[in-house]
Amino acid sequence: MKSAPLDYSIFDKFNFERKPVGVKYLLKKPDGIEQLDKSLALCELFAEAQTRRPFYTATENVGCGGPLLGMADMPAFMYSGQLGQNFSMFKDASANRRVYEYIPKLAKDSVKYIIFSPVDQLPVDPDLLIITANATQAEILLRASSYSNGKMWCSRGTTCLSCAWIYVYPYLSGELNLTVTGFGYGMKARKVFPDGLIILSMPFDLLPMIMENLQDMEWAPNWFNMERDEFVRNIQILEEEMMREFPTD
Repeated sequence: MKSAPLDYSIFDKFNFERKPVGVKYLLKKPDGIEQLDKSLALCELFAEAQTRRPFYTATENVGCGGPLLGMADMPAFMYSGQLGQNFSMFKDASANRRVYEYIPKLAKDSVKYIIFSPVDQLPVDPDLLIITANATQAEILLRASSYSNGKMWCSRGTTCLSCAWIYVYPYLSGELNLTVTGFGYGMKARKVFPDGLIILSMPFDLLPMIMENLQDMEWAPNWFNMERDEFVRNIQILEEEMMREFPTD
């Protein structure tokens, strides 16, 4: 496959401990990329991709979460809310059942294969870029996401099937979504990441804007380097300047 047309090198400047991972949904088997040789849950797959060459998964490689991507049917016992009480996720089946009415899902059989690739080896522009960051890195990325449009940040999730909010919601909604490791039940139980890291999932149509904003904006404003009292004093000075420039009637 040809290299991704967009330039993602701006993300190299973050020096992420864990590489961002591109995800591409396909109906046709990709050429020139090896298939994963094991089965993993969706919450494990992008972690797997952080440390190896690009790979693709088929139905047999997605051990948990396949129904969310339309790669398998949702079992009746799951859809009816029977599992949640056993895992101490929900008080009863009624509470668990409600989740399945609003959880985002892709249409059945609309995805047959998925490419996973670290950002510096992307074979194609991804549908999603999933970034695992610390708070300082995440602040820069979130600021970049609203730098040129003023949109609010979004964080949606559920106790179960938290991978839906990483893999499906951003893709369908066009909104960046964020969560924190340790919140999602399956990811925590599988010990995929240590608690407290921030996961940001960026859809394809936001990526060019975010990358352009990262090029344009100041990553570490001088305001962050001030002591508390100096910060407050400079705010007052700025406010006084603004009042003189824009006086009220």
